[in-house]
Amino acid sequence: MKRVITFCLMLMLGATAAAQSTKTLNAYISYATFNVPGEEASQYVETYMTFDKSSLVYVKGEKDFTATISITVLFKQGESIKNYGKYSLTSPAEADTTNLNGFFMDMQRYSLPNGTYSLEVVLEDENNKAAAPYKVEDQLIVDLPNKFCFSSIIGLESYSKVNNDSQTAKNGYELIPMIMPYYPETLNKLTFYAEIYNAKKQLGDNEKYLLNTYICAFENNAKLNNFFFTKRMNAKDIDVIISSMDITNLPSGNYYLVLEARDRNNEVIGLNRYFFQRSNPNYQIDNSMLASINTDEVFSGKINDLDTIREYIRTLSPISTAVEKDYAAELVKTDDLQTMQQYFYTFWSSRNKIDPKQAWLDYYAQVQRVNASFNTLNNKGYATDRGIVFLKYGAPDRIVQSYSEPGAYPYEIWHYYTLGSQRNKKFVFMTLDIVTNDFKLIHSDAVGELNNFRWTTEIYKRTYGTYYDYGVDNAATPDSYGDKAKDYYDNPR
Repeated sequence: MKRVITFCLMLMLGATAAAQSTKTLNAYISYATFNVPGEEASQYVETYMTFDKSSLVYVKGEKDFTATISITVLFKQGESIKNYGKYSLTSPAEADTTNLNGFFMDMQRYSLPNGTYSLEVVLEDENNKAAAPYKVEDQLIVDLPNKFCFSSIIGLESYSKVNNDSQTAKNGYELIPMIMPYYPETLNKLTFYAEIYNAKKQLGDNEKYLLNTYICAFENNAKLNNFFFTKRMNAKDIDVIISSMDITNLPSGNYYLVLEARDRNNEVIGLNRYFFQRSNPNYQIDNSMLASINTDEVFSGKINDLDTIREYIRTLSPISTAVEKDYAAELVKTDDLQTMQQYFYTFWSSRNKIDPKQAWLDYYAQVQRVNASFNTLNNKGYATDRGIVFLKYGAPDRIVQSYSEPGAYPYEIWHYYTLGSQRNKKFVFMTLDIVTNDFKLIHSDAVGELNNFRWTTEIYKRTYGTYYDYGVDNAATPDSYGDKAKDYYDNPR
């Protein structure tokens, strides 16, 4: 039986509802992979769909108002459907629809063996047929090998022990997942759930291993010193991890929560990560740490021209954390040469303690490369979208350049075979005029990047204009001679 969970409003995302007829369904979709203890080939996927109440059309019943959503979920390999769900979801009842704030969630489970799948989700507001369906497509990898491994990590709103089974219960716990992986300053604990499989099978009876839990920066994978703890674990067939980490002093930015297992030889035997975002505007960089650096003894102390060091600091933006970006933006407005030298050294020593100068020189060579390739009339290459992606992730494995396709604005599709722990990730850039060389990022399926499932709409507006918006299914384009963007995206060459 399906169970709908009602959440309190945590994020002020579109405060009041618009007129019913102009609403567009707004949803957040995520998923996680788990295993059933003691069973072979028992992998399953949990889907979490969170709906913004204010984006739905509610109708009056006998007593209260409700919204109804038609949901189709497909797991495909090629044209073959391996599992699916098709059902209608009714929202929690509302006595008044004048000011609809908040969210509600639906969770489902689908049995799937290990493999790579195309996940397709189509959502439609049954009380608002004039609106286009909400469609999401993604690549899903189920990979729970028959050896030591972690399940997905899910952030929790709350949890409690239970004795009965339910749709939201797992291994004796009632779990209420987070609406989104976003932690505002009012939330100072990151609570999470994960499962560990096959430790006993791989390590043997009575063996122990270390479970390291830490937070690292999304931009550079650097571990944060004050957000790390270790626990000695006994090897079991399955172990449940429910824990919390205090993030009161975690700066604003994008992060990974990491679970890492190491054996008695200190070899990593398993690792998984949970991406999340933190907003903590009250956090400030500790200037006393910068002041302790003697600029006469570090390489940055030899950069004595104010304009030069300002420009060098600006080039760091693509690989900086959110706090570093904010601090640097204010610092370059001053004439404080010494603090700039101290900050510049601190930035690179945090990336490479052994040879920070060489780390900077290697990076600056890439800055010069993107400046040569991506400069525009208004921005240097390192400040353009293509330059930022290049500096963050390196050169793509493949680039599709389509500058003269009939009906399309000029666009590029960058394909990365691997992106850290991510695989087969793409970035789509578009410009209105090839002469300007100003390509904007309009979509990526990489974690933490702009994700716009209607990106083809932008590319083909040159021909279809506003007409194209009327019946778009949020992912596909009208059939027309020469339209190639979706094919290039699905099949890079």
